[in-house]
Amino acid sequence: MLKQFPAGLEGSIEIYRHDNDVRALVNGNRMDYLELPSILREPFQAELIADPKALNCIKYDMRISDPDEIEKKFVACRYGALDSTPDLTGNRTCSDAPCCESIGSCPGFDIVCKIPPAPNGRLSRQEYIVIKLISQGKLDKEIAAELSIELSTVRTYLCRIREKLCINNRIEIALWAMQKGV
Repeated sequence: MLKQFPAGLEGSIEIYRHDNDVRALVNGNRMDYLELPSILREPFQAELIADPKALNCIKYDMRISDPDEIEKKFVACRYGALDSTPDLTGNRTCSDAPCCESIGSCPGFDIVCKIPPAPNGRLSRQEYIVIKLISQGKLDKEIAAELSIELSTVRTYLCRIREKLCINNRIEIALWAMQKGV
């Protein structure tokens, strides 16, 4: 049986958040993101430059003006989940599902970070949050209490989620979330 290496080993890079900073795991070594050699930062920079909506959101909505801080914010939002899928392999980037605590109010939701696509329509912010809570094993009444919404609203979100994901039940929702790294 082949041994699988965690992301950050064997020529790949894993970006992750640590406290209020952004770090990278490269060939088994941890380092601050801005300490990465420029050749390793270039694919992330190119992606940011090619995404003017994300760039403008960070600069104007999040009010960050320093270029290094703009880059760090972009990388933290789009790639900051510590998982087993490398964020950069060669020159190919693979973004993470949003994972921050401020997802409910962040102006960069699905602009800077990117939610995984649904096969039958775009997931809303609330639907995405409900998916996250379902994947944590929360019951409908717990979701309603946590989001300060009615139980009937939770059930409406679940119906829309099942329709957009083309699935039948909350177990399949949780499996989709696991597969997408939600």
